Amino acid sequence: MTDLQIRLLRHALIILLGGSYLICSTILILMLIPPFTLFGCFFLPTAVGCSVVGAYCIAWLAYLSFAQTDREFNVPYNPKRIIKVNYAIFQALWASIFYLPLLAEYGYLRFFVLRKKLRRIIKEDIFYGSQTNTNRLDVYIPDTAKLQQQFFDKATHPVIVFIYGGAWGSGDKIMYSLLALRLRHLGYVVVVPNYTLYPNAKIDLIISDIKRSLVWTKRYINKFGGDPNKIHLMGHSAGAHLASLVTIRDAIIKSQTNSNLVAREFTNLEDIDPELELPKIHGLILLSGVFDISRHFIWESNRGVEEISAMARVMGGTQESFALNSPTTLIENALKSRDINMDKLKRLMPAKILFIHGNKDKVVPLESTLRFNGMLNELNIKDLRLRIPAEMAHSDSVTGFMYSPFKNNYTSQLLYELADFMSC
Repeated sequence: MTDLQIRLLRHALIILLGGSYLICSTILILMLIPPFTLFGCFFLPTAVGCSVVGAYCIAWLAYLSFAQTDREFNVPYNPKRIIKVNYAIFQALWASIFYLPLLAEYGYLRFFVLRKKLRRIIKEDIFYGSQTNTNRLDVYIPDTAKLQQQFFDKATHPVIVFIYGGAWGSGDKIMYSLLALRLRHLGYVVVVPNYTLYPNAKIDLIISDIKRSLVWTKRYINKFGGDPNKIHLMGHSAGAHLASLVTIRDAIIKSQTNSNLVAREFTNLEDIDPELELPKIHGLILLSGVFDISRHFIWESNRGVEEISAMARVMGGTQESFALNSPTTLIENALKSRDINMDKLKRLMPAKILFIHGNKDKVVPLESTLRFNGMLNELNIKDLRLRIPAEMAHSDSVTGFMYSPFKNNYTSQLLYELADFMSC
């Protein structure tokens, strides 16, 4: 444990002890003083005091668990920041409540409905890179697909590789089984990889993992009935950022006429190693994504969570590293640069891109998608679509694709948009 974490823990314990003292004092007062005197003189001030102490406890414990211990920051005392942190935590907890029915639905499908044919339709924990727990993926096979015994056998099902979100520091492929099961039911071969998360990885290693999973998909997906020439990359939130970044970084690197255009860390061996040659991505499906790290850092600062979010640490912590890992900024700079072969860049970009972003998203603002879509418009993408479902919140754009015991107002619209996009 670092010195900073020890200091935070000490402060948090003091606040917890103080809060416990106030609560015990309140109970004693309730037992000894008449109610009418109690409310006016003791209870109301004590209740307010306990609420304030509780708010500070929550914020400080959040800092203890998630704060950026690899750089200096001020311990939060400002009431405005305390309120903002508490509100952000409340939003996250409230959103997580809606995942509980999905967990029950997953258990029902896995252990009752699909129990007999589970091994036939889901191939789990396949290694795609190094032999580590993070470099594993699951493949979901449509009922109409036939497992191929030879690589050259014909495979016709479109492929969707889904990259989950989780602020670059949390998540697991099993959490998106309901989405994958829904998509396989529509006739797609679905690949859901795990990737190394912060603090065990920063952006370069995460991108390397995504590339390795795509290389594996290109090489082996026809064994599961998938068409290796129709690989679609789909991502939500941080996953949408990773899906777009891995595609755009690769296209820009290959389109350079001057090797000094992109920072040295972009042109490492993994980017040019034939083993990690990124396959052609047929289409991108980007759900409520973060596409400009610098602007999103400002958004996080306004929400009061920039010091407990992993984003700045994952991306390198400087404005230069933010720019190099922002798909919007990369496209913007490429359009201005004389060192980019624009014809080659356009050929290397996916032929079609679908954006879905709700106008009630409080976690990632709609502006993130609007600006990125505007930049891509200048590349003359053959099929560029932007959908803004009314009243849709951040998690709705991914849960709407999942099987659920409850009605989701966006499921029909999302499935229609996906089917129409995939058919083109």
